[in-house]
Amino acid sequence: MKNVSALTASELLDQYRSSELNPSEVVETCLARIDETNGHLHAVVTRCDEAARAASEGSSRRWETDKARPLEGVPVAVKDIIDTADVATTAGSPIFAGRVPEQNATVIDRLEAAGAIVVAKTTTPEFAFGDESGDGCVNPWAPSRWTGGSSSGSAAGLAAAQFPIALGTDTGGSIRVPASYCGVSGLKLTFGLVPRGGVFQISWTLDHVGPMARSVTDLALMLAVMAGPDRRDAHSSSHPVPDFLAATTESVEGLRIGLPDGWLAEGCSPGVLAARDEAVATLEDQGALIQPVHVPTAQMAGAIAWLITVVEFAAEHDERLHDVSQFTDSAAQRLVAGAQTSASDYLRALRSRYRVQQDFDKVFNEVDAIITPATPTCSPEMSTFFDDGDRLWLDKVARNLLIFNLTGMPALVVPAGLSDGLPTAIQIAAPPHADSLCLRVGAAFQRATDHHIQPSPLK
Repeated sequence: MKNVSALTASELLDQYRSSELNPSEVVETCLARIDETNGHLHAVVTRCDEAARAASEGSSRRWETDKARPLEGVPVAVKDIIDTADVATTAGSPIFAGRVPEQNATVIDRLEAAGAIVVAKTTTPEFAFGDESGDGCVNPWAPSRWTGGSSSGSAAGLAAAQFPIALGTDTGGSIRVPASYCGVSGLKLTFGLVPRGGVFQISWTLDHVGPMARSVTDLALMLAVMAGPDRRDAHSSSHPVPDFLAATTESVEGLRIGLPDGWLAEGCSPGVLAARDEAVATLEDQGALIQPVHVPTAQMAGAIAWLITVVEFAAEHDERLHDVSQFTDSAAQRLVAGAQTSASDYLRALRSRYRVQQDFDKVFNEVDAIITPATPTCSPEMSTFFDDGDRLWLDKVARNLLIFNLTGMPALVVPAGLSDGLPTAIQIAAPPHADSLCLRVGAAFQRATDHHIQPSPLK
């Protein structure tokens, strides 16, 4: 059997069913792993040891009495912009230092009702939209390389086997960038599929909460209990929740998978393109039908999304705009940019968004899903990379990711191998409410490869 700390959630549940493990010892293993690695990694900002131990005892009793729930006894870590009752939630900002909410975010209530155990809160830059150069969190694959943001602690902790599943948020790639750089899986869902009640807001039209894990099957396990409407989030979807787990067992034979050209293929390193091509060949070997597609407005999507984000971020912090010195430099610059953007420019961006969505409507009349590289390069060197502000994010980091925040479509990132010893990743995207299709393709890819089980070199 694998080292306990490296087991996936689905593997843990199997071990619980067979009584080879119990939640109490697994929680202790996770806490010990955090003890061992976090002084170097800085993925965890707040620990929940006492509450996690108490919850694990209850979960162990439930397994002993055949009363286990879907995620009974599975440890989960939570990005520090998602409210956890009686546990500090500071959004990575000194403005909210010491803030302890009285109520869970909806998604935490749902995970805990399914038996998951919150063990830690994870690192994020300020408001998940602060300093783009990092937040102190270290990439387990190489300390000098960027972890990616803003769900940095969730991704790094997963890669270092501190916990088996985690929560992140994604406004412009913030689940998928660190998942790509750290060699884990992460899903930006259809807009509104998972409610955002109790989550710090950046952009009311682009924010998403989503699952992160070391396997696509684990993402499906989480999504099955997280999805569904919620009165606390006016944007939450009432669309029927499908059987996500069943989708992970289905074949991709006969699926039409598009391979975009232009912006969504350009600007990538040779190693990333080679990993994408190998992934496409793997799916083609399983019977998927690969065909070229084109998205004419892809290049403009990132700039549109960025304009919308900074305007809505500034509106969210309207009462603090009189003193932006409270914020980190990057957050302050984005607040000022948003506040200075005209209403007409914002409205033009919303109108242009519809053009991009129309282009994808045409693409998805031809294919069922598409595959792109995730980040265009492997994790970059921190010391030399951050020299061009937000242009860098748009061109060198999230060029293939922001477009799916803009359109609200699901997009899944999964590991696709190594290039010069660092993780590469592919992105699988599908039409709105076809999240199951992303999971289906991603799980089929992971059944045929072992990229997702390659451990990081962190000891």
